[in-house]
Amino acid sequence: MGTELFSTLAREADASSASTRDEIHETFFRTSQARRRGHSSSSGASENDAQKENRNAIDSRAAPVARAVLIDMEPKVVQSSLRRAKKSGRWRYDSARTLAFQSGSGNNWARGYNTYGAQTRETALELVRRETEACDHFGGFLLMQSMAGGTGAGLGAYVAEALRDEYAHAPLLNHCVWPHESGEVIVQSYNTLLTASTLLDASDGVIVAQNDQLRLTCVKQLGIERPTFDDMNAVAAKQIAGVLLPSVRRDSCANGGVMVGADAAGNSPGVGRRAHLLHDLTRDVCQHPSARLLSLRQTPVMPEASVDFTTFAWPSLLKRTRQMLLSGATLEEGLDWGLDPAAVGAGRGRHTKCFAASLFLRGLGSDAADASLVSDRELFPKWVPAPCAVQWSPGRFDGKEMSCTLLSNCQTPCPPIGRMLARAYQMRAARAYAHQYAEHGVGDEEFEQAFARVEDVLATYRAL
Repeated sequence: MGTELFSTLAREADASSASTRDEIHETFFRTSQARRRGHSSSSGASENDAQKENRNAIDSRAAPVARAVLIDMEPKVVQSSLRRAKKSGRWRYDSARTLAFQSGSGNNWARGYNTYGAQTRETALELVRRETEACDHFGGFLLMQSMAGGTGAGLGAYVAEALRDEYAHAPLLNHCVWPHESGEVIVQSYNTLLTASTLLDASDGVIVAQNDQLRLTCVKQLGIERPTFDDMNAVAAKQIAGVLLPSVRRDSCANGGVMVGADAAGNSPGVGRRAHLLHDLTRDVCQHPSARLLSLRQTPVMPEASVDFTTFAWPSLLKRTRQMLLSGATLEEGLDWGLDPAAVGAGRGRHTKCFAASLFLRGLGSDAADASLVSDRELFPKWVPAPCAVQWSPGRFDGKEMSCTLLSNCQTPCPPIGRMLARAYQMRAARAYAHQYAEHGVGDEEFEQAFARVEDVLATYRAL
């Protein structure tokens, strides 16, 4: 997933203007001076084959280096990521910023957290320290992991806690892949809830990317009959890239209208300045200390071959984005167009409630598009002072003339979490695999605390 994200960012950088490309490289990559020297030394005169070969070698070694630390319990996973990044030709990982052991956690969250976590803490924090010191401006942490288990079960949660202890005031955002409900790992309900309970305390926000929804997006909107994990990762990477790429804060209404949350004089907070990652994200959408579950929505999503034959218009894109939020859907298929917050009492259906959101508009006319459909006060609690922030960028995203990405703190993740919690209780009642977790320090008390923490969060969202 991380490799796909950096590939998406590098691809967008190559398709952007020179100033935007430099900003993307500066934010997400370390760019070597050797690359510039290699290009400048080859200009003006024709090159022979040896010179071209030498320049290509320089470019390969001096490709932008991702500002990332790779941690996994099995070296083959890390090595695979290193190879894929280098193969892209656009960027690479720093092999000195990796940490791997020779054995996994056996899908046992307790083993990864209590055993391997303590063993890797100092090494992992040292790698992170080196990477943060290489930044001119440190904006926070984005942790990407699976919740079901795998070779790093429990370790990701431990690293999140360690980062919170070491960097108490740094923004910490998690992007977590929620497993298929049909089952990926036999103990995925245990691992998922133990991870969720830990991250909800350690992180400022937890973005939940559901594998089932990513698969449906590939099948129904991209026309991929049998999507692979690479296909699903590409969808998720574009969603998070739509949030992370450079943008400018603006009002939500067209033609200078007043933004939701403006003060009495009509001054909107931070309008006209560059969005600061990850500070602005966590401040805008994670205003409630007990509500940190986030969802991503993006429109339009279509096969690349369809882009040139599609007419884009902001009113239709924003209307679909609003209805996706009301329906609790993360894709455009099967939206309930009858949902209306003002008509709920008349029996029109119960819409998904939302604490706060951050909307990113990219493309032609994004500076003036009327986003009031999404920032409508009826969609948010009255006590939230500025529930919907709006950002814009003039550049195309993913080759499309116009694009919307919405990061929302809403009830969308609650149904799958509730179902996962019910299965976990059933397994606990049968004492299924309990001894394997108890061997590594997670017994009845730890399970009860984790389940109770998740239940408290669900209660907070249901009370909206």
